[in-house]
Amino acid sequence: MNKTVMFVTFAALAFVGLAGSVLLLILRPESSQDFTTLLITVLGLATTAGGTFYALGKQGEQIKKIDRQTNGTLSALREENDRLTRENVELAKQVPTETGAIPVGEMLRRDL
Repeated sequence: MNKTVMFVTFAALAFVGLAGSVLLLILRPESSQDFTTLLITVLGLATTAGGTFYALGKQGEQIKKIDRQTNGTLSALREENDRLTRENVELAKQVPTETGAIPVGEMLRRDL
């Protein structure tokens, strides 16, 4: 959420609350304490909501940024994992069943 919009909203709520408090002090001083408590609660809720909306907006931006940065990278990683898995299966087929060991030498080296 835009910081300016949050500031204007909070300032408007504070102004209306302050005007209401002054009006209540003039007209009904006995109820001003309840109104002040309500005003503080509303301003606190507005502040919390603004902070939450701002944080969610930032989190959404981060997710989009990560998504842009990893575009195609994960599919390439999966392809490489599949290739290595196929290679491991082929190497496992070369293991003699009687010893369980892979022979070492030129036949297992691959050209890079």
